[in-house]
Amino acid sequence: MDLSLATSYDASPEEVFAMITDVTFQEQVFQRLRAQSYDVVVGDDGDDLAVQVHWQTPLTDVPVVARRFVGHTLELAQSKKWHRPDVDGARLADVDGELAGVPVRLSGTTRIVPQGRGTLQAFDLHVTASVPVVGSRLEQLVADAVRTRLEYKFEVASSWLSGAL
Repeated sequence: MDLSLATSYDASPEEVFAMITDVTFQEQVFQRLRAQSYDVVVGDDGDDLAVQVHWQTPLTDVPVVARRFVGHTLELAQSKKWHRPDVDGARLADVDGELAGVPVRLSGTTRIVPQGRGTLQAFDLHVTASVPVVGSRLEQLVADAVRTRLEYKFEVASSWLSGAL
């Protein structure tokens, strides 16, 4: 299942990159999401910068068939590996993730690119579940959880960049 989302910020690519790699910013996103638990680690990975998050969130309306695999919570580990910037400040990151205890993978990219006087951040992700019969339902659960997190992230980012946080 493919998942694509994008948003624009009234800030430079450098400011957006500094924000999205800030542990405090990431923690505020998880607080806004009301995650049951979360952990954020940011650190160098050779020439790249790695942002690793692990979070657990309750699920509502889990289909009975999928509940046997995930229960009432979703636990996801996700890693973004940000590469060096282009001359215009644009950056690309490889995204990988997995659902704890269930054969579900998340992969794709995210990028920040200059757009006029601001910056565009876009996500192009793919969720794959290798579970017979209920795989597509599990993919939808994970895609919905990731979409919700990204939408909250966009809201927190707007407040962060405007100085409201």
